[in-house]
Amino acid sequence: MSVVFDDYDDEYYERRPSWREIDRRRDRSPHTRLREKHERQGLEKTLARSSWLKEKYLREVEKLFSGKKGTPEHEKALKKLQNAYGTRRFTKVARDYVREYGLPEDWSTLLLLLEVSDENLICETLESLRRLAPERSPIERQGFLAKVRSLLLVTESARVRACAEKILAEAGP
Repeated sequence: MSVVFDDYDDEYYERRPSWREIDRRRDRSPHTRLREKHERQGLEKTLARSSWLKEKYLREVEKLFSGKKGTPEHEKALKKLQNAYGTRRFTKVARDYVREYGLPEDWSTLLLLLEVSDENLICETLESLRRLAPERSPIERQGFLAKVRSLLLVTESARVRACAEKILAEAGP
C-alpha cells in the first residue's frame, strides 16, 4: 500500500509554524503571564510580611538612585564627619564632605553642620533645614528653632545673624 499525499497535507506543511513562532506564542500565553504575576505578588507579600526585608530592599533601591551618595565611600565620609563632631578638625571635614557630596539630606547631620565655623556653610545649612522643617514633627521643628535662637546669640557673623533672623521671622512668635 502506498501513501498518497494530497493537497491537504501540502497545505499543512506549508502553514506549519517555525520554532520561533511557537516560542513567541508561548511567551504570550496567559499561563506565562500568570506565573510572572504570581512571582511579583510573592515578592510583594514577602516584603509586606518582613519589615526588615522591606527596609533593606528600599535602602538598596535608594542607593541605586542616589548616585554618589549611595556609595561605600559616602558612608565612610559621613561616618568621618560624624566622628569629627566636637573636634578642631570638624570644620575642615565638613567642608570636604560638602564639596564632595553636597549638603546632606538627613536632618540630624544638617543640625551637626550648624556647629562649623564657616558662615557660608552655616547659611546654606540653615536654608536647607528651613526647607525641610515643615515635613518634620513639631518637636523637631521646636528644637530647630531653639538651635537657631542659640546660634543667633553666640554668632559674631552678621551674615549668619541675618539668616537666623529671617528664619525666626518666618516662623513667627
